[in-house]
Formats: sequence, C-alpha cells, structure tokens
Amino acid sequence: MRTYQRILCTVGTAAAVTVTMSTNAWAGTDCYTRAENFYASMVSFTADGEWVSIIDEEADGHSAVAIVDVNTGTPSTYTLWNAQGAGTQKLYDFDLPEGTPVAIQACTGEYGTKTVIWSSCGAVAFGEA
Repeated sequence: MRTYQRILCTVGTAAAVTVTMSTNAWAGTDCYTRAENFYASMVSFTADGEWVSIIDEEADGHSAVAIVDVNTGTPSTYTLWNAQGAGTQKLYDFDLPEGTPVAIQACTGEYGTKTVIWSSCGAVAFGEA
C-alpha cells in the first residue's frame, strides 16, 4: 500500500513571475521528490513541456526509477527507468492536456528484472500539466 504525502511543489505562474519576471501564462505546477535511501534518485516533473526527469544520484548498483501517475480521464501509471549509472539524467517527454493531474515518486530498482525496490521510494509529489 502506497501512502501519499504532499511535498514541495511550485505553481508555475508564480515561479515564472518571481524568478524570471516573465509574463509567461502557462498554469501548471512543477514538483520533485527523492528516494528514501540516502537520496539515491531524484525525480522531477516540469509542467512547461510535461517533462519527467530522473537523476541517478548515487553509485549504489541500483537504477533510478520514477513512478508517474497521470489522469487524462483514464488513470495511467508509468514506471520509468534511468539505468545509465550514477550522475546521469534521463528525460521523458509526455504530451498531456493542460490541467492534467500528475503524481510522481522516486525509487530505486533493478533494471534487468524491472523490479522496483518499493522500500526505497520517497514521498509522492503532486503536479499539474
């Protein structure tokens, strides 16, 4: 059973105004989360372009994993992998309608067998396309 805990998310419009003083009007929510085991992986969702980034932060012999839940009318769960090794980043491009809710979770796992180590998973973060 997965538990959900809201963590750091920034509203895209406010971030654009505060950080860049831009008049960009996209209205999504960016967010990120890290795995529980010494920050072995970090996953982020960027609403502008609907990108999921998976960073493998630790040379621990495990792959970085992102669990991504989206709901475009039909809920879908994706298990995305970065098996390129420590210090690497892998990007996944989604094409989501504006306003689509997104939940992400960072984990580690064994890429060869596609086994997620569920005890390594960090908090779930919520965003919106």
